[in-house]
Amino acid sequence: MAHKTLRGLILGGGGARAAYQVGVLRHILEISQEPGGKLPFEILSGTSAGALNVAGLAANAASFKDGCETLGREWEGVTTAKVFETRLLKLALNACKWFLDLALGGAEERLEPRGKSLVDTAPLASLVTHLLAPGAIGRHIEAGILDAVAISATDYHTRALTVFVEAQRDRTLWRRYSRIARYAQITPAHVLASCALPILFPAVRIGNTYFGDGSVRNTAPLSPAIHLGARKVLAVGVREPLRGPITPAPASVTPRYPSPARISGVLLDSIFLDAMEIDREQMVRINRLLENLPKGVTDERGVRLQHIDFFYLGPSQDLAGLALKHRHELPRTVHYMLRGLGAKGEHGGELLSYLLFESGYCRELLRLGYEDAQKNSERLREFLWG
Repeated sequence: MAHKTLRGLILGGGGARAAYQVGVLRHILEISQEPGGKLPFEILSGTSAGALNVAGLAANAASFKDGCETLGREWEGVTTAKVFETRLLKLALNACKWFLDLALGGAEERLEPRGKSLVDTAPLASLVTHLLAPGAIGRHIEAGILDAVAISATDYHTRALTVFVEAQRDRTLWRRYSRIARYAQITPAHVLASCALPILFPAVRIGNTYFGDGSVRNTAPLSPAIHLGARKVLAVGVREPLRGPITPAPASVTPRYPSPARISGVLLDSIFLDAMEIDREQMVRINRLLENLPKGVTDERGVRLQHIDFFYLGPSQDLAGLALKHRHELPRTVHYMLRGLGAKGEHGGELLSYLLFESGYCRELLRLGYEDAQKNSERLREFLWG
């Protein structure tokens, strides 16, 4: 009996940009050749906003159509108020608590600090709880529809990336420098922890430890799916193509000090996007190297080195420019908050592209994801079912 080749889906972080991933999935649903209409991936790995999408897919693994429709409805109808509190009083109160702790030297570690974060994410918690029914992932694993689900978060105590794995306990999990995997029954708390962008969103307690956004320490985002046995890996990124060669600013231009929005945009790029780009480049190099090595070669731990079939799909358009067209959709309170950070004009597009949780922008991302997948339809079909 031939051994089944496990297929992995990797969805990284990117805030509102993660709507693009669902657009890609919509086209994969259209071309799916999966018997019974089930999810065409046995292994799911998600980080940050990608973890939210993974939760929706894993909870509906028996019906890929239901999973795509559920996620599509949420992204098409999303508003900033469904992610965090946007009421002026609530925003002001959170900010005051935060800055009061800073000003009075009260921001040290304690059981219940006054200011946990700049915004209140109670609405996001309700959304995740709605997406992920208790025990749903475990039932699909028991039924053999799913093989494993991995959600990544950053442990604020050990400062290591923790990959929470729900799977049959018949495999050896891994431990690397600054990365560790552990078994868990994945709950909404794990997804919220993976989405908890430092300072902006509150950390989430799991057991006796607090966790934050999984993208912060995730230097190898392709790793969990491969460790769990995937030999065909589809990664859906949210970085647009590079605009061209990097060139220094002309000497004739008088430099302006970067606004907080510009700095924040670069920081979010680093947190959400850079690791995926670096890891996929490394994947290509390793695959090429393995083509020239004898079969059966092992690493220092005795693990056989194998070629991984890998497919990466990312946006074909500039998402920062797309976000600027929809800036007017922001709630007035959030608009003024971002304006105060310097997120105005073309330089505010990067930050907006992550935080613009509004339906007009997210619908465009869904459309773009669908169209980009459609352009690669034959390649995707061959990759997944060929």
